[in-house]
Amino acid sequence: MLRLRYSDQSKEDLKEIAKDKPIAASEWSARLGEKCGMLAKHPEVGDDRADLGDGIRPTCVGSYTIFCRRREETLEIVRVRRSDLEFPFP
Repeated sequence: MLRLRYSDQSKEDLKEIAKDKPIAASEWSARLGEKCGMLAKHPEVGDDRADLGDGIRPTCVGSYTIFCRRREETLEIVRVRRSDLEFPFP
């Protein structure tokens, strides 16, 4: 299993999600955490989206998309965004 690392931007994304859904924040946090843990075990999940950045793989949880990439023995959670928003990459 890879070590899980959250980028500073993904931490900010998670804070925004908690603001958007304060009543459901703990449930969403648990669901997102479970999915990130599963991704650390199976980092090949999701399509390789090199057009978004080196090694970026998105996967969905409800109405959110987790963007992650493998960095050696670490899985970096790059962003967590509502799926209806534009891609968060240049």
